[in-house]
Amino acid sequence: MALDKHIDPQLKLINSLEGIHLVDAGAGTGKTYSIVRRYENIIDGGSKPEDILLVTFTVKAAEQMRDDIINNLSHKVSISKLLEAPVMTFHAFCSRILKKAGTASPTYLGLNEYLPKNFNILEDSFEKEIFRKFFLSFSKLNSEKYSQILYALENEDATILKIIKKLCSVGIFPTVNGWVEKDLERLSGNYEAYNESFDKLNEIVIGKNKPEGIQNELYKRFSQITINKLYTDYNRNNIFKDKIMINPAIKEDLFNDTMQKDYIEFIKDVYISYISYLLKRNLINYEFMTMFAYLVLYNNGGLRKNTRFEYVMIDEFQDTDELQFKLIMLVCKNVKGKANLCVVGDWKQGIYGFRNTKIENITEFAKNLQHNKKELNRVEVRVDYDVGEHSKIIFETNYRSSESILKFSRETLFVKGSDKEEVDRGIIENNFKESLRPNRELEDLTEIKFYKAKNRLDEYDLVLKKISELVNETDKYKIRDFDKITGKVIEDRPVRYKDICVLSRVKRFCLELKREGTRKGIPINYGGGLEIFASEQGILVLAWLKLMINEKDLSGWLPVLDIEGYTYPEIKYFRDNIVENSYRLFAGMPDDLSDFLSRLRSNKNNILYAVESILGRYKFNDEKGNKIMTIIHKWMNSDLISLNDLVNIIDNSAKAEFDIEPENSSDAVLTQTIHRSKGMEYPIVIVANMNQLCFPGNTGDSSRIVYNDIAGLRAKNFFATKGVYYYKFHNWRTDLLNALCRKSDYDEERRLLYVAVTRAKQYVYLTSFKPSPFFKELSALTEKEVITDFDHKIIGHKSENNFSDEEILLTDPVIKQRKFVSTHRLMDEADMDFGNFEPNDENDLRTVKERLDHGALVHNLAHKIAGGIEVESDLPELIKIKTFLEDLKANELKSETDFILPKDDQIIRGTIDLLAFYDDRIEVIDYKTDTNKNYIQKYKIQIDVYKDVVKSIYKDKKVSGKIYFIELDEIVLVE
Repeated sequence: MALDKHIDPQLKLINSLEGIHLVDAGAGTGKTYSIVRRYENIIDGGSKPEDILLVTFTVKAAEQMRDDIINNLSHKVSISKLLEAPVMTFHAFCSRILKKAGTASPTYLGLNEYLPKNFNILEDSFEKEIFRKFFLSFSKLNSEKYSQILYALENEDATILKIIKKLCSVGIFPTVNGWVEKDLERLSGNYEAYNESFDKLNEIVIGKNKPEGIQNELYKRFSQITINKLYTDYNRNNIFKDKIMINPAIKEDLFNDTMQKDYIEFIKDVYISYISYLLKRNLINYEFMTMFAYLVLYNNGGLRKNTRFEYVMIDEFQDTDELQFKLIMLVCKNVKGKANLCVVGDWKQGIYGFRNTKIENITEFAKNLQHNKKELNRVEVRVDYDVGEHSKIIFETNYRSSESILKFSRETLFVKGSDKEEVDRGIIENNFKESLRPNRELEDLTEIKFYKAKNRLDEYDLVLKKISELVNETDKYKIRDFDKITGKVIEDRPVRYKDICVLSRVKRFCLELKREGTRKGIPINYGGGLEIFASEQGILVLAWLKLMINEKDLSGWLPVLDIEGYTYPEIKYFRDNIVENSYRLFAGMPDDLSDFLSRLRSNKNNILYAVESILGRYKFNDEKGNKIMTIIHKWMNSDLISLNDLVNIIDNSAKAEFDIEPENSSDAVLTQTIHRSKGMEYPIVIVANMNQLCFPGNTGDSSRIVYNDIAGLRAKNFFATKGVYYYKFHNWRTDLLNALCRKSDYDEERRLLYVAVTRAKQYVYLTSFKPSPFFKELSALTEKEVITDFDHKIIGHKSENNFSDEEILLTDPVIKQRKFVSTHRLMDEADMDFGNFEPNDENDLRTVKERLDHGALVHNLAHKIAGGIEVESDLPELIKIKTFLEDLKANELKSETDFILPKDDQIIRGTIDLLAFYDDRIEVIDYKTDTNKNYIQKYKIQIDVYKDVVKSIYKDKKVSGKIYFIELDEIVLVE
């Protein structure tokens, strides 16, 4: 590994175009700028955009990089080339691989199912319900085979899903016939690593200033988790020796757990059955999408060769998992015996461990390169380039924060999460010897302070008072603005609300702070997902859907009656009588409620119509209403769900967050969770809610089944008989192994604190009312006083125009309303006759249902053929469709593409039958099963909408339309 400190690291990266490079880019050190400049340099060297893979991990970051590249290179390379260049998220890259050659990928697991090109991806909130349904069915089918395990894992479906995702992320996949040998070895555990760790942690350490006989590390760890636990074959005298260490004689017995084999078999069956379950519904989750992309590249040498890139750059490398690292290595091209691979990241900002990311991909980069190459080449040579050498480039100059904040931020990595914890300082001191160097002159305008409130409510007031002081004490607080290009100071100006960000470890504090700010005149925007199904819109949609199932459902009627304005006595009377009587007996019930419910129930099979009608009844055509409609529409397309299923999903999604863009104030404080703030920067940061049990959060894992690299797959509980009683026992072997394998519970929480502080440019404030160890440790470590008597008058926001109450008449806020409409409704509204449900040929004597069923069958047939699936059918249309698709000779086909298009005061939704992609154009194709062309003008309206959708995405390509009348075997062009 080469490391040269005498060269500007940014220039070194920009000009280092060959070989493998690890870039340790600290917070605010200009990594995005350097990556884009390096990309430009590669293009200037003669490479084409399609030869460079640039991957990051959020859509926002990918779009920013693409925009920067287009702005810098559009005068050198055509915009269409840059738009199509592989600058994308990791999951988008995997999706591209699967749409290109992933149809048969499930066969590598021994499955007979196929993965169509138009697969749908499961969102986390929806997947939990999907898996719950699946696991309920799996449990019934396997109740005898796994009765003991199912008892032990009762109501643990979420944990089992978590384990499956964990195994997938580390590259352990099931097959129909069992695990492959290397995966079975990993699931059984690594005895050599276990043996080494056991001996190391089981030593008695006697320090000079410590009393003799101090507990050893392993004994301490185990003692912390054994309190009040019920064990069966647990003998304290055999396990412990001298009450200070684990008895070395039990080492073998501890590792060899007889139950482990049964749990490994159980997880295999659940794992492979769940994959099959999703494939049958045309669904995959993000983890399985990566798995299938990896399997295709791993097993298909021809595809691997055609998918390799001359240059590969990975941003946010600390957010990769083990499998993603291996996949990245498979797509690197051998260029003169080397790979041109550049990975950029910051292990100190590795905060997504719950997503199975692995910061060791950076901290042990060389070791993992060698290990992955060995694993990938186990059977045949798949990585044919040298991985023996790489350069490490360290970005140490920060272009964001003051020197004080940079020094302070490094100290966050050393704070204890509990009084008894001993922080592993080695990784920090080895990989982050000194704080980042400042590039901005800000020491005259910087401040770091700790504040303690009296109680929870007082902390909200304290934060609002501090905000008010920052904005109104214009002589005391200034924001220094710099020119982005030259770095020179533009001005020192007063603080605006939008200069301030309040960060919290948990979302609840943010929402409550926003509410308190609104009450007291401090404008605060919440940046993050909202629990929209817990909103008024979501509650009423759920209420009416429940009534569609059961008109006597009290939980459905109460929200409905409440919003209709009924008094408490009226609602109570209704509540007391509804169980015994029909709701129609309630004398106060207006006809429109019963009529509305009757109309909904008469359309019970059209759930989207029902939801749209409910939202329309209350004029919920706002952001939340539109989001609810969009989500339910997506759910309906993701699986065949009934009305009962939808009610359960919405019930279980009450706490799920969904991204939404409300109309926020332009000058307002932003409050958001720390996880949401990564990649952002603010002049002033208030890290609030640093209270016990909040930050650091509760890091314990109560899951009953666990996996790690040393212990393998283990269960924490089992059922057994003790005397005459049948108990659920804890497995002491698993508890002790977990103690042995456990790293510090608080490492990621410390990194989260580091991320929070490094968002700030000039001012950092930390608040608490019940100080956590982080708050107390950090103030003591940095020798900063905790202020307990801070006070300032909260001065509410004033309009810039300073109108008095007498000068302006306040009216109700106007909600920007958008109405959902389908393309067929637009066709219906056109000024022409349209016999959509009447025979359009006197010889067509089929019923409406027969014609609709036939049309759906033909469309489904075309959809499968376009997705590369071999189908057998007696339909005469089969040959016509196959010939039509072959004659297109397109580079890529996308079938059944759903869209939502905002236009004027409407949101148009629909599904495009087929998109055909060519080098210079895209063709929009719609199938029709009419026996004549009587309604061609209506169909052209539909095609025009589809073309607008495609043009809005592919702005640099020509878009044309075609209508294919299958029965007539005739094509009509729509230019």
